[in-house]
Amino acid sequence: MKRRVMFSFLSLLVLLTGCVVNEGSSQSSKIDSSSVDSSSISHSSSSSSSSSDSIKRGTISYVEPTGGTLAFKSWGNHDSVPLGTKVEVIATPFEGYLLETLTVNSSSILEQHSFFVEEEIEYVVEASFKKEKLPTIEEEGHISFSNLSSGSLSLSLDNLVLDNVEVKSISSSTLYNEGNDEEVRLGTSSNKGKIVFSFEENLLLNEVILEGEPYHNDSPDIQVSTDKEKVNQSYTNPSYSFSGLETSTLTIETTISKNRYLLRGITLKFGEKELIIPEKATIKTEQVGEGTVVISPSSNWYTGDEIEVLATPSEHYYLSSLTLNGENGARLSNGKTSFEIVDTENLLKAVFKEYSGAQEDYSYLYANTSIYPDRGAVQMDIDAYYEPVRGLKGAALKKGLHDIIDDHVEFSYDDLGQSDWEYIDEDPFDSSRFYVIYEGSTKKGYKVNKEHTWAKSHGSFGTSRPAGSDVHNLRGANSNLNSTRSNLDFGEVNHSSSTSVGDKYDWATTAMMGNYRGDSAFEPKDSWKGDVARIIFYMATRYEGNGEPNLEVSGNIDTSRFYDYTSGASGLHGNFEDLYNWATSGIDPVDDYEINRNNIVDQDYQHNRNPFIDHPEFIIMIYDKNYDGPGALL
Repeated sequence: MKRRVMFSFLSLLVLLTGCVVNEGSSQSSKIDSSSVDSSSISHSSSSSSSSSDSIKRGTISYVEPTGGTLAFKSWGNHDSVPLGTKVEVIATPFEGYLLETLTVNSSSILEQHSFFVEEEIEYVVEASFKKEKLPTIEEEGHISFSNLSSGSLSLSLDNLVLDNVEVKSISSSTLYNEGNDEEVRLGTSSNKGKIVFSFEENLLLNEVILEGEPYHNDSPDIQVSTDKEKVNQSYTNPSYSFSGLETSTLTIETTISKNRYLLRGITLKFGEKELIIPEKATIKTEQVGEGTVVISPSSNWYTGDEIEVLATPSEHYYLSSLTLNGENGARLSNGKTSFEIVDTENLLKAVFKEYSGAQEDYSYLYANTSIYPDRGAVQMDIDAYYEPVRGLKGAALKKGLHDIIDDHVEFSYDDLGQSDWEYIDEDPFDSSRFYVIYEGSTKKGYKVNKEHTWAKSHGSFGTSRPAGSDVHNLRGANSNLNSTRSNLDFGEVNHSSSTSVGDKYDWATTAMMGNYRGDSAFEPKDSWKGDVARIIFYMATRYEGNGEPNLEVSGNIDTSRFYDYTSGASGLHGNFEDLYNWATSGIDPVDDYEINRNNIVDQDYQHNRNPFIDHPEFIIMIYDKNYDGPGALL
């Protein structure tokens, strides 16, 4: 009892004097175990560390976590914590994250969130946070048919009744209707039937249930396909199971002839898309050459955000390329480029190249300079052909080139066909192949139709001579891709935009991947951007009115940098800024195929050339106000 009283007395003494008396009668400063450090831990010494050596101490440190923060409630100086101190760990996850592990020196403290400093060692606290798994809710949609005409069918969106699913387009083959305007028959006694639905938004498809029955005594197998999976089974099992993978299309088809099936409706079961929780992102800027790069917003970036970048070249420089993590962005009407932040660590790279005056080097525009034209009986040197424009620049050079390439031999649009493209567009390295625009080298026999690179509606010349049948402008193209490009201007497309066809489009061949279609522009794959630009600038130079269309390149012309020739034009094609960049940045320089084609059109067809294939630098000399180098051929 006396010891207990004595302890109480000493305790009271401590409260009154603010001191601790040890058994050895030495004193030290007061220990305050209730101080809170909610910011990052300081490793600097404080005056408390100089206290008596009789009090032994440990240290606390931590590893910077991802997905949350760490803080401590303990002795205030974490470089000098008296033994016996209880350290409470405050682990706070960011929104959308959960605390997964919490350890001190590799031992878990996940349950208690605290530990005692018991030895003169360093206590290292580590935490890991994981993204919170959000539950997905399965939804159900339904597709049925209405207003079907009797006989052979070609389905349209007007024939669909949709419930909780949006269909963007539909294609079909070998479909019939037996008189029931709500029932589709797939296939005939000799041909398979097929329906392809393209959705407005990708679905995470789990199950497809067909509603229908076999036709007469047929016993059909039916294949149901998504972008990534195919399931083939008998009609007796109407439920087709899928893995919940994202798909933009659904295809239903009979597998062999005499497998006819009457289809009345389709039930779709799909999950909600997983919510992507934004993460803090960083952007490192790398710049080559002289210019300025401004990012909006300038900080506080998260994954999923969009940024706008304004890259402005210094005088006598031009912007050669602007990429985020090696990918091009979407060019905006205000001169900026839009990018979506996908990664937590990002590299924005701007490459500015210099116009070096009289020492201008255009070698970056060329891939090959060893093939020179043989103009048949003319036997003309390439520079002799362009001799009339020697020394010219700007509008004078444009007019001079027009005079050289004008009045060519004209062809009938209807007389040009498959055999011409296989000859004109022959692969110079493999005579069994030929080039198809927006795709590449393809085996001869691949059926193509005629693509007006400068769309015939952009000047209302149709297929009339000379503009409508100019062989420099016409190219063989896949009919599917030709109709997809339609009459759109050319330009950069926001590849991630929900309104962009882009990589979500069901291209007819894998060789078409890399082409994109937006709401108002078509962006060819990189290997065709230079070809397309040089054709567009050719048409704007060849056709200057005087009884023919007056064609000019338009759209986003920065008149402080470029000459604008569009006044009075009867036909416009864009986008100027993108086309100019494709023609001059080196993204797709002139190659053997282009040179070879230019020679063939000149020799065997029109007897005129595309000057921008022979001299790509002419585009800079014609349009760039800041160009201060020599004139043509100098």
